Amino acid sequence: MDISGSARLVTATLASFVVSAAVLGGAGYSASRILVAPPRDVFRAAAFDMELARGWWCEQDDSEFVCSPPGKPPHAAIAIIAMKERNSQDNLQAYEDHLKQRQRIGDEATGKLSDVRSVGRTTIGSHEWVEALHSGSELPNFDTYYLATNTSELGILVTLSVHKDYADKYVAELKQMITTLKIYQR
Repeated sequence: MDISGSARLVTATLASFVVSAAVLGGAGYSASRILVAPPRDVFRAAAFDMELARGWWCEQDDSEFVCSPPGKPPHAAIAIIAMKERNSQDNLQAYEDHLKQRQRIGDEATGKLSDVRSVGRTTIGSHEWVEALHSGSELPNFDTYYLATNTSELGILVTLSVHKDYADKYVAELKQMITTLKIYQR
């Protein structure tokens, strides 16, 4: 029996295995970096969480959470999530009735009224929401998507405003973020 030949065979087999594992591992890692997007940042608050689009960030401003896209202000899009203790006016029918009304920007005498483009209901997660789209309700030349719901304890309003010239860039991101919204209360 040739011991040196057996040792060379074992060494060659181990070397082939290590090289093959390194090449396949590197190829797998490279493919995963190309094909699989990294996980998105999650914004968490006491009553909800949602995944943010790449580069977006949120901060609390009094009782509201303001979420902005990457870049310096002024931003062409913004998301605001407001929550308050629920009262008798916090129900889906009241939200729907309010969002069917044109909203005024500016003072009573010179302010313009928004255009109500749609109002309806949708389900996100386990909650039914009133969903509306207005043009010019928050700022001139901005479309604003409204979502409103309630829990046993909270009234929740989400506004997603985007400048008309940047709708193609931000509307998909805003809608994707909202589809990931999870409320912790019933």
